[in-house]
Amino acid sequence: MTDVRVLLAKNMKNFREILNISQLELAEKIGCSPTLIGKIETTKRFPSADNINRIAEALEIAPADLFMNSDSNTGKIKSITSQQKRKSLLKSKINKAIDEFLLI
Repeated sequence: MTDVRVLLAKNMKNFREILNISQLELAEKIGCSPTLIGKIETTKRFPSADNINRIAEALEIAPADLFMNSDSNTGKIKSITSQQKRKSLLKSKINKAIDEFLLI
């Protein structure tokens, strides 16, 4: 049986890294301290239900995904990675268009 704290810590860190979000950036998005994020990811603290919802929202996943076994998250991880690639490409194109517009 896997401890929910371990699942949360591992999944939270994995999803955060996929989105290329630091602990500080995640903390800012959910309105807590980076120390709390670090303690959650090292299983020293367990977040409140409100913070679990905020973390999931910031990581663009369902709260339940934070507690899935890694095998269950494989498809979700691929989906997020694909979404991030599309977002990155779109941002790049938008920034290029803005730069070209401003030079005119």
